[in-house]
Amino acid sequence: MDFALTEEQRRLQASCRELAADFAKRAAEHDRDASPPRENYDALRKAGINALTIPKEFGGQGGGLLGYAIAAEEIAQGDAATALSYNMHHANMAAIFFESPVARETKQRIADLVIKEGKLTADSVSEPGTTSLVPTSYACSCQAKRVPGGIELNGRKAFVSMFESADYTLMFAHPEWDPNPEAGIGFLLPAKSPGIRVERVWDTLGMRATRSDTVILEKCFVPQEFVLEEFYVPSIWGWLQDNEPIFNIPYTAVYLGVGVAALKAAIATVSKRVPKGFKQSLAYHPDVRRRIALMACQLDAARWVLRYAAWRVDTEGQNPETVTLYLKAKYLVGEATAAATRSALEMGGAHAIFKGQPIERLFRDGATASMQHPPSDLCLSQVSIHELGLDREQIRPWLEPGWD
Repeated sequence: MDFALTEEQRRLQASCRELAADFAKRAAEHDRDASPPRENYDALRKAGINALTIPKEFGGQGGGLLGYAIAAEEIAQGDAATALSYNMHHANMAAIFFESPVARETKQRIADLVIKEGKLTADSVSEPGTTSLVPTSYACSCQAKRVPGGIELNGRKAFVSMFESADYTLMFAHPEWDPNPEAGIGFLLPAKSPGIRVERVWDTLGMRATRSDTVILEKCFVPQEFVLEEFYVPSIWGWLQDNEPIFNIPYTAVYLGVGVAALKAAIATVSKRVPKGFKQSLAYHPDVRRRIALMACQLDAARWVLRYAAWRVDTEGQNPETVTLYLKAKYLVGEATAAATRSALEMGGAHAIFKGQPIERLFRDGATASMQHPPSDLCLSQVSIHELGLDREQIRPWLEPGWD
């Protein structure tokens, strides 16, 4: 891997940095009100970022996972909630276009929706009762029933970021005609489909503007043209585990951006604060200098492992080595960002904990960095299996399984 960015990647980085500077002007307002940053989504679409992870052969930019990792790190520094919700669109594109069973003509149709019509897609995998610590819990309770002209959906989806701002949502449901309870079938749910009800539960500590509400589907009809018949997976949780990098590298980069923003905010804060009775700023204090150095070291290390993982997946595809490399990157990013935002808050002291202060918001947004799927414990568990060369079939389940 050439660690130097290409000219195209540098232009992308500069464009996203400019967008982030604009997003930062409204970040506190959207955080306070937990309001969707639709104007930011529009700006990203107008800048052509919607097509970044769509391969060039389908008319996209072909930036790959590495390109989006670079973009997401910059966007998140302006408004982390915008970056985290918007990344779901790119997670969808990666899931559909990279190593998926979706037919080529279906991929082209989806690419045209995004590129020619400017459509934005949300994503839903979680349901009430799922937990990343027990991957098998991701089996769908939401049911898909065949009806004339398409499928009918009944169930609930949780943590559906950006749902009311998107044109479509990529979802999975259990096909009622399949006796395997872990099976799932994919579909694009049009935003205006009948039978949709949003339960506005999103009043959270951080990432408030993602509007990751609960979606209730009651006899919700999806036309056959939006049913991805070939996107059938015999095990939702197995598919998620096998495809961790393509689905999760986009938002891992978002949390890296939160950590970087916290480092920059901490530097700005300690550099301008001069304690009463002293000539030098807090930046000269040895404890502060040590904290800044530690943050910089940990974030730089996390960045390059993540970019290396993205590059490996772009060039080699997914295999046990690249999946494990991504899990290492997610662990490093999660821990580095959680530590950086906490350290920035401590360096800012009482002045930093007031609502509306950038460090206070970054602390809250970074709180879930190590919790977001795959959480740190799961990352280490999976890395240990690979490094020790263990037989997955011989590992006992964490909890006793059972289906209602």
